[in-house]
Amino acid sequence: MRVEEIMSTPVVVTREDTLVKHARDLITRKDVNAVPVLREDGEIAGIISVSDLAATHFDDKKVNDIMTKMVHVVLRNNRVVDAAAVMVKHNVHHLVVMEEGKVIGIVSSLDILKTMVD
Repeated sequence: MRVEEIMSTPVVVTREDTLVKHARDLITRKDVNAVPVLREDGEIAGIISVSDLAATHFDDKKVNDIMTKMVHVVLRNNRVVDAAAVMVKHNVHHLVVMEEGKVIGIVSSLDILKTMVD
């Protein structure tokens, strides 16, 4: 099975200059657990998750101040088992799916677990 078969798309994204309170609202409204953070030029800058948001009560900060800057990336044609190995190795729950420098999807550890149940 390939990543493209289980990834979530279209991807909810935010910008690094977004206020934390707006990112919190976005994540709640879209019912997602993490969103990639993009720079003004569209390049990926980080990822912000509900865990990052739970760790701060400063809603007037910018996403750039609290996001995880180390983003782990996979390609749409990577095998799901390889994506799972990346998650385990780096102790992360979300991988951003990239193609030609653009964010095209996101895969969570829950997405991978669902493949085992189906």
